[in-house]
Amino acid sequence: MEEMGEPNEPGSHEEKVTFWGQSFTDKDLRLLRTYHSRNLPGCLSRISLPLLLLLVSLGLFFVLLVTMQVQSTSSQKQLEDIQQKLTWMNASLASLCHPCSWNWELFQKKCYFISSRKTTWQASVSACQDQGGQLVIINSVEEQKFLTTWNARRDKRIWIGLSDLHSEGTWHWVDNTVLKLSFWVEGEPNNLGEEDCVELYNPGWNDNQCTAENLWVCEKPSAPCTGL
Repeated sequence: MEEMGEPNEPGSHEEKVTFWGQSFTDKDLRLLRTYHSRNLPGCLSRISLPLLLLLVSLGLFFVLLVTMQVQSTSSQKQLEDIQQKLTWMNASLASLCHPCSWNWELFQKKCYFISSRKTTWQASVSACQDQGGQLVIINSVEEQKFLTTWNARRDKRIWIGLSDLHSEGTWHWVDNTVLKLSFWVEGEPNNLGEEDCVELYNPGWNDNQCTAENLWVCEKPSAPCTGL
């Protein structure tokens, strides 16, 4: 038979506590608490300070990001306001711009004027020059259509800047360029009775005597609006 151990003396009995399969006495637990009370605060300080700095840095970064976003939105709004004001100013200036003189018609960067009185072909040339232009020279199908449509409201014979005064049968414009594109009415020109000057009469051209009196069309470049 095994011998029984001596009982603990009164007051010296220590209870044992088991954690994860290990037994600890009251004395062991007191020593463990004393160790943690001395060493745990320093350990927490070493761990918490870098973490705290990281959190502060992240917070500052977030604030900076939000501030930049607000400033970017504000700048975009200011830019849009400036663009709207510039658009409004351009529209206002455009409404004040008059590329053609009063009673002149704008077409493809040129200004056109139809007289309200009749004169001879030569007098028409002089009248256009007095107004800073020339008796009209037709260089394109579009220009011919424009003048024909414009004149359709009047249905009148109108002098244009074409003649063969210098050489019979050789047609020149008032700027001395040779005729290349023509819109003669069928059967014209026929030079009936020394018809050396050309008139616009719907739907095309006809040669007529230069002493006949017709309305006339002047043309001149349109004036660009500066600053637009």
